[in-house]
Amino acid sequence: MNRTRGWATLTAAMVLALALPAAAQEDTTTSTTSPDELTVTTPFPGVAVEPGDQVSFDLVIAAPDITAVQLSVAGVPEGWTSAFRGGGFEIDSVTAGPGLNPAASLDLNVPADAEDGAHELVVTAEGGGSSIELPLTARVSQQAGGEVTLIPDFPGLRTAAGEEVSFSVTLQNDTPSDLQFELDSTGPAGWDLSAEPSGEAQASTLGVTAGSSETINVTATSPAQVESGQYPITVQATAGDTQVSAEMIVEIVGSFSAVLDTADQRLNAEVSVGSSNDLALIVTNTGTAPLEGLSVSATPPSNWEVTFEPAAINSLGAGESTVVTATITPSGDAVAGDYVITFNMDHEEVSDSIEVRTTVNPSPVWGFVGIAVVALTLAGLAWVFRRFGRR
Repeated sequence: MNRTRGWATLTAAMVLALALPAAAQEDTTTSTTSPDELTVTTPFPGVAVEPGDQVSFDLVIAAPDITAVQLSVAGVPEGWTSAFRGGGFEIDSVTAGPGLNPAASLDLNVPADAEDGAHELVVTAEGGGSSIELPLTARVSQQAGGEVTLIPDFPGLRTAAGEEVSFSVTLQNDTPSDLQFELDSTGPAGWDLSAEPSGEAQASTLGVTAGSSETINVTATSPAQVESGQYPITVQATAGDTQVSAEMIVEIVGSFSAVLDTADQRLNAEVSVGSSNDLALIVTNTGTAPLEGLSVSATPPSNWEVTFEPAAINSLGAGESTVVTATITPSGDAVAGDYVITFNMDHEEVSDSIEVRTTVNPSPVWGFVGIAVVALTLAGLAWVFRRFGRR
């Protein structure tokens, strides 16, 4: 019998030990969701607002029993407008009670001419025979609304003329409102410019939520013949009355380009065996940057010789031209006919080449030899006629 009573006592103690924490948890939950009296609270009872802006106080309303709670506000300054909102509507009351969490807010519209200073308001909640007040403070400040900024990652970039350069610009919205921005960019005449949201090609608008930032890609391409120098590029973001801008600098270091041609633009020449012939070549700097250390070379047929005057071009400014004289000496055993000589313009940044068809004429010495042979033949015939003609 004593053993039976011992087991019963132990079992009762275990049940009691398990039941007590559950009961305590249930009491805690009940006390959290069902207060003993009507309450109205807000997480931020004091806020700052900029003139011409709107501010909202989120309200948390709880009651011990399900009941309709009427809402009202006092102390709203003259010229301000106020409204209670919930579920997307303007409301006058909410239903509160166990298991109910009505979401409501007090919205205040502050006129643009409101003066700086603190304004005290009181929200009154009435329901279930109870009434409770919630004091609020709305402080008007010119700096309360925050600001919008545009900040480029790199304010200046260097590139060659005609090349595209890209800037990454951060658009920061530190205002309490979501804003939709129109994007635009300006720069020197003749440049190709664009300002687009990162990852959204061809888009010209950008939405930025309150307190967040977005990235803008700004690209700029200069004309191919633009002069060296620094050029400003400006990007603007506009949302209603809010407009911000940022300026970047593109430094053009000049483009490198040059062409090689003959003086008369004809790609043929004539030479004679046993003599030298000159060919005038023109080197033109068609870029926007000066060229230094230019040279001209040739690839002639075997055993031919080609020399140049001058042997090198020390400096050639943008848009300038110079004459290089090529002296061509064919091989002594070259036969009459057409040959090809390749002329090359060499520089570390640019190069160009042309092929000139060169016609070889027989040496004039053979002409003189032929004339001499003919003369000797005629002289011999004359001597024969004089000597034997009388017979």
